[in-house]
Amino acid sequence: MEKIKVASLFCGCGGMDLGVLGGFSYLGKEYKKNPFEIVYSVDNDNYCTQIYNANFEHKCIVKDVRDIVINEIPDFDMLIGGFPCQSFSISAQNPPRLGYKDERGMLFFEMVKILKERQPRFFIAENVKGLLSANKGQAFPMIMSEFKAAGYTVVHKLLNASEYGVPQKRERVIIIGFRDFEDYHKFSYPAKVKQADRKVLRDVISQESDTDESLFFSEKAVAGMMAVRQKMNKGRAMQLDEPCNTISAHLAKVSLNSTDPVYMVGERYRRFSSREAARIQSFPDTFLFDSVSQIRQYKAIGNAVPPVMMWHIAHTLVKCVSKQAPLPLVHKYQSLEEQETNGVWIQLSLFEPKALYFSKHHRGTLIAYCSKTENKNIFKHMQFKYGISDSDIEEHPELLSISRLVLHDKERVIGYYIVESVGLDKAKGTKSKKPSLVYMLEGTNEPIPHISSTDINLVI
Repeated sequence: MEKIKVASLFCGCGGMDLGVLGGFSYLGKEYKKNPFEIVYSVDNDNYCTQIYNANFEHKCIVKDVRDIVINEIPDFDMLIGGFPCQSFSISAQNPPRLGYKDERGMLFFEMVKILKERQPRFFIAENVKGLLSANKGQAFPMIMSEFKAAGYTVVHKLLNASEYGVPQKRERVIIIGFRDFEDYHKFSYPAKVKQADRKVLRDVISQESDTDESLFFSEKAVAGMMAVRQKMNKGRAMQLDEPCNTISAHLAKVSLNSTDPVYMVGERYRRFSSREAARIQSFPDTFLFDSVSQIRQYKAIGNAVPPVMMWHIAHTLVKCVSKQAPLPLVHKYQSLEEQETNGVWIQLSLFEPKALYFSKHHRGTLIAYCSKTENKNIFKHMQFKYGISDSDIEEHPELLSISRLVLHDKERVIGYYIVESVGLDKAKGTKSKKPSLVYMLEGTNEPIPHISSTDINLVI
């Protein structure tokens, strides 16, 4: 297949980019090349870009993302980036977490600006788990709303790298946006790898006692830690037969009084070497970091996206693009017979046109008619409107507590959505005095519920 061109923002030392490209070996497993091509990459950290440029044929530009001239970016099909996460991180306690009000947290708007102007087919954004709760939960909905306003249907999922062949418990929010209707409906997040393919610290750590002496903590530091560890729950040595705790950019300065993971050799504690940290992040040993100092290596490694986890995400997206992944049933324009054969029983011939129905057995599920053209408009704006009277609402208050929406055109099921919120549009300033129910929608790949002729109630 033709290569998918990628523009990479906030690329750091290249963990995300390496995972997208594939074509590397890690712990004896080959991660084959994906049909992606990086045509543009940018980061404002000169040291990270030195590492990046030592490992990739294409070269990264050193520039603040706010200084990018958008129309000078080469043509691309997908935008990727882990927008700066310090202001969203649940571990960034000093200074206090500021969420998107922090200048660094605002940088994702630059990503949105590029999406609005260039309209690539996909985007992938990565961030820390703390994004979901930043600013008392206000930041994440705002961010998702901005991505949707750029013209994308967006999905998100919290992934743990340890469940994808990375020897590290590292949870990250992965947001994926789709410009096109068909792409969105074909995509699903990668399945977790089998237990036998999961990795632990023992797989990547040197257990030799003659390790670089500078990595070991002094007896004084250990004694001090022992005196307070019960109160602080810090200075925790990692278990070899488990994935490592999350490593951070602070590894070069890790102390026994920090929350960063440490390793115990015999009765001595030590920090991880930069190469061990890279392995914990799933970088192959062929990936070079020695173009910068040890401190800079640790920082670049700790801020990176694990390449192996990213490979699984990109590989699943490839299947979607190359049509190797089957379309979820609800998202195919299928005939009634095909739907019945596949186990979804919706007797569409029984439905009145332009009427609303409730599912009796699937509470919160509304079934409504719309044309294919209307559905495309619904998909574009992720909004479904239905004219209704005040008496209808009084008789059917359940219309205000809908959680799922099934759309059909009398011949086929043509849409299935999660309902994020319900509101009323009073139609002020228009000739129509009839208000409209407004359902704000979100995409989903979950299977449509089984609905039979005995499972419906006519509403209006």
